[in-house]
Amino acid sequence: MLGRTETGWLADIQPEGRRGKRFRKTFKTKADALRWEAHVTSKEVHEPWNKAPRDERRLSDLVQAWYDLHGRTLKDGSSRKRKLDRLVDQMGNPQAFAVSGDLFTTWRALRLDEGKSPATTNRALAYLRAVFNELARAGLWSLENPFSTVRAIRVDEDELAFLSPEQVSALLTECDRSSVASTGLVTRLALATGARWSEAESLRWSQISPYRVEHPRTKSGRRRALPISKDLYDLIQASRLPGARNSDRCFASCYASFRSATKRAGIELPQEQMTHVLRLTFASTFLGRGGNILVLQRALGHSSLSVTTRYSHFAPDHLEGVVRLNRLSPID
Repeated sequence: MLGRTETGWLADIQPEGRRGKRFRKTFKTKADALRWEAHVTSKEVHEPWNKAPRDERRLSDLVQAWYDLHGRTLKDGSSRKRKLDRLVDQMGNPQAFAVSGDLFTTWRALRLDEGKSPATTNRALAYLRAVFNELARAGLWSLENPFSTVRAIRVDEDELAFLSPEQVSALLTECDRSSVASTGLVTRLALATGARWSEAESLRWSQISPYRVEHPRTKSGRRRALPISKDLYDLIQASRLPGARNSDRCFASCYASFRSATKRAGIELPQEQMTHVLRLTFASTFLGRGGNILVLQRALGHSSLSVTTRYSHFAPDHLEGVVRLNRLSPID
């Protein structure tokens, strides 16, 4: 209803009927009153009458629900939960209705200013997305994933380091001089099979049989068995001291010893590739000598071939077709 008063035009409406909410406002002109009336009517009609109440759970509650439901089943579940807890605390632990992409981008900007790497913030984004995706699958979150529209920062691939034959020789010499006798054996095993340092260092006698080693609990969750040479097998067996027959561990912890050997050999490596360089050296040698990339995938235990293709440039015929199959090349 629209009526004229002493002070102007009064708009008095109930868009949802007599029992609905009433709106009243006075305007100087009739045109202003009509525009406001149309605006209010349109807004109220398009809003759901049974609009769900605000979700007042805290973000920490959602993370805990994710962990109880799914996170505890992951190999890195406990570690991821701790990282998410720190992240939630840094974000101020907002209520669920206030969680948004802007909240994350603000947090990310602060972390980048503090010197955190883009890759670290990308992992945080992936963790948060996974929380809401899993809660949605379980019916514990009915809205859109609040982080679905946030774009990860593009990160250039790190240069992959590997050792030359001369560096391998110098490194093994220094490893054999180490005070920890296992250092040279673990290094040789990683170079010979592409095993991760943790897999090689934690090897148990029950995992080794004539000319093969087994890794039952790998990063990808898949069991992996790899052949080894007779010489390497005999070398490992010879290291088993008579007094240690009851111990199931093949090797003593020797990561620190390996780092020292690397420095003595004059080899400079990125911190994050300190032991991983052995795995990369195995991959580069395997492909450089004509090995098949599918076999390499199985040897390295990659769950996806796309991960293994990072090493494809080590193959001698990598991109060879560029020379033969372009418009300027003659047809054979």
